[in-house]
Amino acid sequence: MKKRIIILGGMLILAAAVSASAEEDRSTDSKAIELEPITVTASRATRTVSESPASVSIVSNQDIAQTNAKSVAELLKNIEGIYTYDTSGVGSTGAVNMRGFYGGMSSHQLVLIDGIPQNKGKDKLVDWDLISMDNIESIEVVRGPASALYGDNAMSGVINIITKKPKDKSESKLLASYGSFNTQEYEASTLGAYKQLGYFAGASYKTSDGFRRHCDYDRTHVGGKLDYAINDAQALKLSLDYSQKERGALPWALTEAQITQDRRQARPGTENDKSDETKSDVSVTHTWDISDKINTEATFYYKYNDSNSFYTSGSTESTKREQLNDEDVYGLLLKGGLKQEILGLSHEFTGGVDLERANFDYQEYNAPYQQRGILRSDYGVKRDKVGPFLQDEIKLIDPLRLVAGIRYDRVNFDFDDKRTATNSKTEKMSKVTPRCGLVYMYQKDSSLYANYAQAFRTPTIGQMFTYASSANPDLKPEEATNYEIGLHHRFSEFLRANLSLYWMNLDNEIWYDYATNKYQNYGKTSHKGVETSLDFKIVKWLSGFANYTYTQAKNETGSYNGKYLTSIPIHKASSGFHFATDFGLSWDLGITYTGTSYIDSANDNKLPVYVTAETKVSYEYKAMKVFLAIDNLFDKEYNSYGFVSSNTKYFNPAAGRTFTGGIEMKF
Repeated sequence: MKKRIIILGGMLILAAAVSASAEEDRSTDSKAIELEPITVTASRATRTVSESPASVSIVSNQDIAQTNAKSVAELLKNIEGIYTYDTSGVGSTGAVNMRGFYGGMSSHQLVLIDGIPQNKGKDKLVDWDLISMDNIESIEVVRGPASALYGDNAMSGVINIITKKPKDKSESKLLASYGSFNTQEYEASTLGAYKQLGYFAGASYKTSDGFRRHCDYDRTHVGGKLDYAINDAQALKLSLDYSQKERGALPWALTEAQITQDRRQARPGTENDKSDETKSDVSVTHTWDISDKINTEATFYYKYNDSNSFYTSGSTESTKREQLNDEDVYGLLLKGGLKQEILGLSHEFTGGVDLERANFDYQEYNAPYQQRGILRSDYGVKRDKVGPFLQDEIKLIDPLRLVAGIRYDRVNFDFDDKRTATNSKTEKMSKVTPRCGLVYMYQKDSSLYANYAQAFRTPTIGQMFTYASSANPDLKPEEATNYEIGLHHRFSEFLRANLSLYWMNLDNEIWYDYATNKYQNYGKTSHKGVETSLDFKIVKWLSGFANYTYTQAKNETGSYNGKYLTSIPIHKASSGFHFATDFGLSWDLGITYTGTSYIDSANDNKLPVYVTAETKVSYEYKAMKVFLAIDNLFDKEYNSYGFVSSNTKYFNPAAGRTFTGGIEMKF
């Protein structure tokens, strides 16, 4: 408690100092920080952050340019309420933990690209390294349950990646970089417009030997977008995306003795492991502003994911297995908006339905020395989802708005075991999830909010059916109830702050039980926390941020009653500064403190505290920019994740100091 008070007190002192300094320097700087970012994710409609009854963060295009993040997961690491880690050292194995839900073997946040779901059907995970950084315009992060708008899996929040849009003025970019572990990256993109047609096209290639030995990595990405303005009221949008990666061994966890021997080694026996994966996406969207009060949007999407991998289940080549995964997903998102005055009150309705069908096929063979042998598993799963929703925003009085919504989701699983027909099974799950919130705009760009929301999350296909002896077809869906209050406050045009306090109760949270080697429903758990942040600009050439997160995720029933859930840091704090000059030179510095987390359910073993820093120096002259970036500036040796199995502790060692240098050209 004392540590939390010191951190919060320090942030308040910083706020006062920054506000006073900014007021003194107001006359010398006409360009203040952007105070009111726009979000479409929090309400499935365009709103400012302060109009949203939720905790929202925006990663802007400028933020992306200032960081040395190698993946989307790394872009999110300095946001309050989020804990991320990557054991590859090159951004190829990112995991995201949001509001106290461990992100390594389960995913409780819904990830979208331009509003289209990206979580895979098998495990609800997201291959962050298959989402290229070359076409991202911004990222919207909404923390807290959002099932009333987005349904299944939006339990801890929503991450919506907004891609670059065509512009009237044409622009092209070339980028090349080289870094530690022989990491090379090349990007090329162009965007513009011709009459009523806007276009964007981009391609990138990345290759690396990897921080861990035998973890070499190659990824190719090609994407494009066409926007056609049918008339002043209607538009048609086409998006295409293709990614392919080849990877060596996965960076499995190591024992303490193995880490002492060589932090970079792969787990013995995995030296010849490899995988090949492709991901293709296509979507078509039609928008229509029928009048100033009525609008519609319809999106059809198709996603295809195919992977083939060889992995070693034991410690020798004779235990190697081959896995084949094939998943295709069809979806239709229908949404409409209506503004109407009823009984003297202004209403704004948003409603629609989300439809999705996922087909997943899985095969596993014994493959000693990478020679296909006996068929071990052969499954097929169909997953159908239907989710109608309705939300109403009511202006009760000018500064006070009520936001109420409700959604019904029905999810059907049809599991077909092609080897043992008696194992085939059909599961049906459904849930109604309401939400209600109040937003009081007490001054410009400042508001108080409170909300109540329910959420649910179905088990993954893997947890129920395909994770061999670890699977548990009797798993129940997780259900959550969340209470939250928060503040968006603008001190001045140079300083803004956010604060949120939440309490979430869960039933049937799913966790991997190392004692039984099975996925189980834990029973009741609770997730409580505080998230606070500051964004400031002190003088013309200096801006920055600071944030702090306190997370308390605990079991509330069973043999581990009162114990913390594993792999969730209780404290986390980040700060960063951006120095910019008039002659093109800039310097960015970021520091992240990650507090203690437990690595076993009994809370007998901890992952120690660690602090990391990263820096980037850039020089821009006309159309050219060169940069040098350093991650883990002080070469800290630490482990980013750990667990206990059979009384043995395992850890994922993180990379030491790494360097990246590059050049970017715009024309």
